[in-house]
Amino acid sequence: MRALSVRQPFAELILRGIKTVEVRSRRTHVRGRVYVYASRTRDNPGDEARVSRKHRIDVDALPRGVLVGTVEIVDCSPLRRPDSKAAGFAITDPAGLFAWHLARPRRAARKLTPAKQPQPVFFNPF
Repeated sequence: MRALSVRQPFAELILRGIKTVEVRSRRTHVRGRVYVYASRTRDNPGDEARVSRKHRIDVDALPRGVLVGTVEIVDCSPLRRPDSKAAGFAITDPAGLFAWHLARPRRAARKLTPAKQPQPVFFNPF
């Protein structure tokens, strides 16, 4: 199974079922269940603070560098401004971007460290 690399706190929002659209610069034809990999890379401090306040999440305590669960990719469409709520941030210029529609997240019972080097989008973790 493939893994989708997502920065925290957005990986946590996916697992909570709050973030149901992942914004990417490329379309995907992948459908079905994928691992959610919480990237080691930190997000913009302003975005982290906003998510922390809004959802009462301690972003410093979130796991990083591990597989935190799975989610299904059910569709992909051109991004639109109305996708803002599902994406977890305000979309001001959707031109050239895509909405990867996510559903049915499952949190992992235990966090796994991938055996293979994580990549910016999809990668095979084992």
